[in-house]
Amino acid sequence: MKSVQQISKARFKISTPGVLQSEILLDFNPIIEKFELEGNFDLIHWQARPKGYREYGIYSSKDDSYRSTDYLPTSYGGLSLLQLDDKTASTLPSAVIHFQGLLKQ
Repeated sequence: MKSVQQISKARFKISTPGVLQSEILLDFNPIIEKFELEGNFDLIHWQARPKGYREYGIYSSKDDSYRSTDYLPTSYGGLSLLQLDDKTASTLPSAVIHFQGLLKQ
């Protein structure tokens, strides 16, 4: 199970307890701003590390939360694939699956 610490709105530090070099700083704000996302939506990404412990990460705008899961729940709503320019993006994640609506828990 991942440890999740919220730093500020749409920014989180996650890590896998007991696993060295597993800490990741996530900032969803560049994607939210670039694609002018509003209302209730979920952003899903594949966590960058650590290998062997990676899961999907889900940011929910509804309650400004982040969670990890090893499966994607059934969804409803529209789907878009969003990616920042990898040459200039300086934050993680740089690519997400955007659900307009909410994922079923």
